[in-house]
This record gives sequence, C-alpha cells and structure tokens, in this order.
Amino acid sequence: MSKLNGYLKDFERMADDIGMTYFPIEFEIVPQDVMLEVVTYALPSRARHWVYGQSYDYQKHSDGMGYSKIYEVVMNNNPAYAFMLDSNTDTINTMVMAHVIGHSSCFKNNYLFEPTDRRMVYHAAERAQRIEEYVGKYGIDKVEHIMNIAFALERQIDWSKGEDRQRYGIQRKEIRDIKKNEFDDVLDPKKASRVEIVHNANFPPHPESDLLWFLSNYAPLEDWERDIFEIVRQESFYFYPQFNSKILNEGIASVAHAQFMSQLDSLPQEEYMDFCRVHEKVVQPGGSPLNINPYYLGFTLLQDIRKRWDNYKSAGESELSGWQKVLEVVSDESDVSLIKNYLTQDLVDEMKLFSYRTERDRNGDTTMTIESRNVDDVAEYLTKDMHNYRSPVITIERASSHGMELRHHSTDAKTLDVRNLSKVMGYIHELWNAPINVETVDDGGSTVHHTFDEDGFSGDE
Repeated sequence: MSKLNGYLKDFERMADDIGMTYFPIEFEIVPQDVMLEVVTYALPSRARHWVYGQSYDYQKHSDGMGYSKIYEVVMNNNPAYAFMLDSNTDTINTMVMAHVIGHSSCFKNNYLFEPTDRRMVYHAAERAQRIEEYVGKYGIDKVEHIMNIAFALERQIDWSKGEDRQRYGIQRKEIRDIKKNEFDDVLDPKKASRVEIVHNANFPPHPESDLLWFLSNYAPLEDWERDIFEIVRQESFYFYPQFNSKILNEGIASVAHAQFMSQLDSLPQEEYMDFCRVHEKVVQPGGSPLNINPYYLGFTLLQDIRKRWDNYKSAGESELSGWQKVLEVVSDESDVSLIKNYLTQDLVDEMKLFSYRTERDRNGDTTMTIESRNVDDVAEYLTKDMHNYRSPVITIERASSHGMELRHHSTDAKTLDVRNLSKVMGYIHELWNAPINVETVDDGGSTVHHTFDEDGFSGDE
C-alpha cells in the first residue's frame, strides 16, 4: 500500500490542478470472494435476500469463465468507499485509483446524484439490522415474502417527485353559497342558493407512477411490512442515478485514469505498457457490433467534446476549454442527454454505429436489418431503453376498496411479459385485497385488459 499511496497522492495533486473535485476516498484491497459479495449487494452491507445469492452465483460464474472482469467497486458516499482486488497487479490497482477519482467526481458533481443519500453505506447497514430483527420476530418466510413483493416493484418509482413526499389531501366536502343576481328570483326561481364542492374526489388525484410509495402509504400493511417497502424504495432512489449515468460515469472515470496515468512520471516504462494494454481492453468497442461497451462510448464522447471545445476556444468561439467543457458536461448531463446533445455524425461514422431491427420467421430464425446510420436515428436507438429505470411505465389511475385500475403507458407497442405481469398483479392484489385491472397493449398495439381477482389471473383473448 505504501507504493500505491504514493501514486494516490500524485493523482490527488493532478485532480486538484485541473479543478476536478470529488469526495474523500477510502480504499480497501480485498480478496475475490469479498469483492463478489460487494458487487452482488451493491453495498458493503445490505439486508439478505435470495436474489443476492442468485446474483452472486452469476457473478462468480461470469468471472471464473472470463466473461467479465471486476477491477473495482466504488460507492456513492461521503467519504467514498472503493474496493480493489488483491489479485490485481500493482499496475492495475494504480489505474483503478485514478479511475475511482473520476467516479467520485461524477458522484459529487452530477445533478442526478445531488439528492441521493451520501451516507447510504451506513444507513443500509442499519436497515439491514432492522430486517434481521424482523426475521427473528416474524420468521424468514414472512419477511422474505414481503421483500419479494417490494423487489418486484422496486423500479416503479417516480424520480421527478423525489424520495420525500407528502400524502394526498384527504377527501372533504365544502358547501358554498352561490351569489344570486338581482333578477334571479324572477328569471330563475329554482336556482340553487348553495352548492356542494368535493375536494380530492378522485383517488389518486392524478395518475400515480410511484407504486412503491402508493402501496407503502395506502395499502393495509403492518408497520414492519411498511418499513421494508420504504427501505426498498429508499435504496431504489439511491441507485436510480447510477442506471441513468452509466456511460457518462464510466466515461469520465476512463478519461481520468488515462490522463493521470500518462502524467505519472514515477511509473516504470514496463508498468506503463501494462497499463496501456489494460486500458485498451477497458475502452474497446465491445465483442459484438450489436452491444456497444459503455466505457468505450463514454470515453469516446468525452474525448471528442474535449477536442472540439479546445478548437472552439482557439477559434474564439467558446470561453470554455475542452477540459472545462468536459467538467460541465459531467455536472449537467445524463446518459440520454449526453448522447442526444453530443453524439455527432462524424462519431457515428468513426465508431460504425447504426440502428437496427430484428425479425423472427416461422421457423424461429432471427434476422437483423440495419435501418439507419444517421446520427439522430442512432441517438434515439441508443437511448430508447434508458428511460424510467429501463422499466415499463405503469400508473395507478383509480384505487378504492372495490379495486385498482392500472395503465401501462407504451409509446412503441412494447408488450408486457404476461408471466411476470400475472405475478406482480397477484402481489398487488394480495396487498390491496381487491380486484386489480391493467390496461396494456398486445403485439399489434391494440388495447387489452388483464385482471387479477379472487379467481386468479385472466385477460382478453
């Protein structure tokens, strides 16, 4: 660590010189099994659940088969916590430290992360302990079942309304006097003198897309069940920005490690060549032309922005240098806006990007057809699945003791998986204890309805 600490001080000085701010970082070197646990739980300590065991096995298999390589994990926290593998070479862990500074800079400065819990590492541990107490009191089966329901809905939140929300106003009636005109007694003798106004007559008062919040507040849950729902929702809000800034976050981290490592004069030439080989693997386009590497896309976009704005400043067309513009972009953009605002036709041509469609024939064979290489079409294609936590938009339209009406908002005729839909509707029916109806679309874009009641799941033929 003494060697790495020396390099870290150099990186901290470099970051300060170029105006890159970040949270203080606590680095820890751990063995592979600990790293896999941190990757699986996404936090150093989190409430146990079977889904994490499933994820652990997947990560272990992927790593062992060489499908993916985990170099580090860093937490959006103040201070930030970063984990590096003890099996990494010193060269890789040196690069990792520079990479982590880039991540922490994004966490600290990007607008998406501003409202997130900067003490989540500690709060998650406290919440995990509470759930352990529920397990001891109510049993693992009951607790895990409630967690199953909450996890099935964990991405059904409304980021725009924020984590902390007030409950709806209660329904109330108001009697108001109607002001009569001078001749009403003659011209309209039956005109009412009073009118009844119902406030908050509709429930919910507007289509509600935060299903976790709604059920936590209005379903007849026990206190411990409501606490589990709130825990899952709090963690969902914490992770939301990471889903929406993957390309941007990995891009600035890769730019940071590339720049800092190239300026590290004390790094031996042999180790620098080792770094170059690893860096090339990290920012390669990807193994398939149908699945672009987010590290590569983010790194390429930010490097292009830097180059273009340096040219603009030299030509007197911008007051910002290339690096200043990169810092502004990291602060102000998400993955969607980064791609739509800064992807150029030249980059599309250089990276050989395209939009495409796939079709399946009667024999089950799939064919791919390239539709466009135009920058606007490619940008739209790259970002089409990045909205709403990459989940379908479902809203509660009406809810009462007689049932609940939900609507699936589909702008591209995407259908819901019926097996998953029936499972989730069953969960909501269990909580609400009344029929649940969902309006969605079929493969042709026609409206269809599904119901879950005491007889189970049913739908339009």
